[in-house]
Amino acid sequence: MKAELLNEFYLLQQSRSNAKYLDILEEKIYSPIQVANDKVTSWMYKRGSMLMKLERKAQLRLSKIRKKFLPQ
Repeated sequence: MKAELLNEFYLLQQSRSNAKYLDILEEKIYSPIQVANDKVTSWMYKRGSMLMKLERKAQLRLSKIRKKFLPQ
């Protein structure tokens, strides 16, 4: 009887520790990584948008300069 109780106790601990382990993984590893990924993605999008605006402005100015100083 004592061995059976010890086995049940061991199995109960294993099942709880597995769920707790998954919670710890979620809390300590997956969540911070997801937050960091969101920040990096947002930063890349903002930087890319800014660079595209700068490129459009540069092309517009360059075309105006070409028309002004290099008439065809």
